[in-house]
Amino acid sequence: MSNERVSRNPYHDGHDKPQLKQSVLIFMDILGYAEMTSVAHNDGRAQEFLENLYDVLAEGRRSLEEGYWLPEGLEGIVQKDRSYLKAFTDNIVIGLPIRDDAEIELGDAFSRVAEFQLTMAIHGFFVRGAISLGSAYVDEIAVFGEALMEAYKGEAYLARDPRVILTASAVKSADIHLEYYGRGDHAPQVRDLLKDSDGQWFVSYLEEILIAEGERGPNYGALSQHKEATERKLAQYRDRPPIFSKYAWVADYHNYFCDAYPQYSFDEYKIDTDIFRAPFQRIID
Repeated sequence: MSNERVSRNPYHDGHDKPQLKQSVLIFMDILGYAEMTSVAHNDGRAQEFLENLYDVLAEGRRSLEEGYWLPEGLEGIVQKDRSYLKAFTDNIVIGLPIRDDAEIELGDAFSRVAEFQLTMAIHGFFVRGAISLGSAYVDEIAVFGEALMEAYKGEAYLARDPRVILTASAVKSADIHLEYYGRGDHAPQVRDLLKDSDGQWFVSYLEEILIAEGERGPNYGALSQHKEATERKLAQYRDRPPIFSKYAWVADYHNYFCDAYPQYSFDEYKIDTDIFRAPFQRIID
């Protein structure tokens, strides 16, 4: 009897051969990573930056890997994991093979992305990406499939701001799932997602702040950290409009979240809009 360990990668068959599978696929990267790295080197802070990035990515990765919960006792019985994560510093791909109608896998994706985005953002690393549905293959050697191409194009051409959007295939699936709940406010998708002014659906990652609020009370600490991280970016890129506008979007989203929940709607938790929406002025007094 062979003692060779069989891969738990869900994209490997019983003989560890690669298999394309219908999947929910997440593609994300860290906004401005190359520039932050270059600045750290130029300022003589490369080691400090590396240590900070490493710690934040390690914390964020835990939320991406935990994902779907298995009842106690089933971990050793289920032969394959529910997903596979491929990461190369600022590029992250997660594949979740679909078993039924994709509602569980999409919900899992929304939860993982939201926790990861919030973790990264409060430490000053804002994330952009896309979620798609389609055939995919993910392991440590290769990432492949139509879902990857759709998610990659979504991140490159549609996400634009520090948001993780749903591509057309993911929107179509999530819209079907809303029908299960009569399109009512109690649908989990209503909590997980928002629609932007340009029509893009995206993961509302600040909803993570509400997790365990019933037991622990309002999470003012995380919201304040998000506010401070956003304000630092606004100050840093004030003279660079293409980048500044991305963090102005974050500020709008932050304030939207505050206004949506009375416990967070106080001015001290909001970002002063004068920082990024100063009135027009004459060039002379």
